[in-house]
Parts: sequence; structure tokens; C-alpha cells
Amino acid sequence: MPPAASKYDIVKSYRDLYRSGLHAVQFSSPSRYTLKSHLRLAYRSNDTNSFNPVKVKNTLLFLKHAAEQRGLEHRLLKSLLHVWWWQETTSRQRRDARSLPAGQAETRSQIVESSFSHFTITLKLLNESMDMCLPERELDGDAIEELDHWKQLRFFGEHRRPATQDMQRAEPSEENGT
Repeated sequence: MPPAASKYDIVKSYRDLYRSGLHAVQFSSPSRYTLKSHLRLAYRSNDTNSFNPVKVKNTLLFLKHAAEQRGLEHRLLKSLLHVWWWQETTSRQRRDARSLPAGQAETRSQIVESSFSHFTITLKLLNESMDMCLPERELDGDAIEELDHWKQLRFFGEHRRPATQDMQRAEPSEENGT
């Protein structure tokens, strides 16, 4: 078992992630505060035994690529922060939903929670597949069962699409002698 991380390593990783995240979002106003609040929450809620320097390094690399060019990493980070911002906004709106009729408020709350649980599952799978540590929310019982289901599908390869005709044509054929 690796030794527990020192307080210095944890603080340094927090600062590095925050600095890289700010560069990736180009210091834009709503994104920087959303990033800061989620990083703070993640570092306050986890213990020192769960600290993994490899995951931090991979996440820093992801954020560096997001800052350098407007590619896939930049769009993923932008979408991630946008959803996190909406999570915070809708949590404030749910507190104000007391003025709505009872059935309408419950239905709206269930729809919002369902959509965010799917997002959290996707984020958790992204973290596992890329060995990163992007902050994520806790899942409820139904979402944990769904996550296990998706892990099994991914493990057995049932989620992959069958090969298309274009992919089949790219394979060498015996007629051409290749």
C-alpha cells in the first residue's frame, strides 16, 4: 500500500489543478467560480488516502490540452462546467419551487435529478477510462445500479456498434492480392 500523501502534495495538486483549470477556461467569469467551488468541494470531502498522484497528473494533462487548443478536451471541459453551473442554478430554483403546485414541482425535480444522475454516471465512466480525477457528485442507489450495468456492458463489449460497410471495405481483400 502506498504511503499517505503529505499535506504539501495535496495543496500543491489543488493549486496546480485550479491554475490549469483557469487557463483552460480562459478566466471566464461563470466558469472560474464553478471550477473553484467544485474543486474545493472535492478536496474537502475526500480523505488523504484517496489521493492518487497519477490521476492528478492525467487530469493536469487533460486541462493543459484543453487550454492549448479548442479541441475535444476544451469542449468537454466547457460542457462539464456548463452542466455544473446548471446544477447549482437548478438547486437554487428547487428551493424556490415552493410556489408551484405540488405535482408539478415533484415531476420537475425528478426530471432534473434523473438528467444529472446520467451526467454523473458518464463523468464517473470518463474518469475511470482516462484515469482522471474530475470532481463528481455522489450517486443514489438507482444510479449506482445503472452504473454497474454500464460497466458490465463496457466490459463485455456489448455497447460497440457493428462494423459498417466502410470499415469492412478498408480490410485487405484477397482479390487485390494485399
